[in-house]
Amino acid sequence: MAGETGPAPTPAVLNPRAPAPELAALAEHPDAAVRAQVARHPNTPAAVLGILAPEFPQVVLANPALPLLRLADPHLLRAWPDGAFHALLRLPDVPAWVRAHLIRHGRTELLIPLAQHPALQEPEVLSLARHAAWLVRARIAARPHLPPDLLAALAADPDYGVRLAVASRPSLPAGVAALLREDTSRFVRQVAEQTHPARY
Repeated sequence: MAGETGPAPTPAVLNPRAPAPELAALAEHPDAAVRAQVARHPNTPAAVLGILAPEFPQVVLANPALPLLRLADPHLLRAWPDGAFHALLRLPDVPAWVRAHLIRHGRTELLIPLAQHPALQEPEVLSLARHAAWLVRARIAARPHLPPDLLAALAADPDYGVRLAVASRPSLPAGVAALLREDTSRFVRQVAEQTHPARY
């Protein structure tokens, strides 16, 4: 009947032996299913995987050749665009090697979401808690389940924005809360007094 369309054609399965230049060209194919096949193809170059990672982060991570590509070039992630890392950081299980790369080489714009990621391990948290950018330290200060010694250190941070993040936490050790109620910043004192009032 007029106006009806037939079923969408099934995209061709890529040749298992497709060469890298052909795959690089197919990475710009208008069909997302074809681009996804390129993302999982073992012959796809590492740089092309980085281009496809914003759209297919899990598929790229599952690419069977990625471990070998990483061995061949330990710095391959340096060529990936920021969009790839933003997509990877939205995954609940972003790999440790991606996190390690970002901690060593990532720009502040990427370290801010990394500092909030639930997959971070304690050494990574401690490393980011010492980062030069206060926004990164503030995101660490807002994480749940921080050890008391780290909370005490962040409560004495030179930037009031970090101390404000600590004061905003729903639970604090009594000594840390008392310190923040006497903070040099009026904003920090107000938040600390409201969230953790002194008990007489």
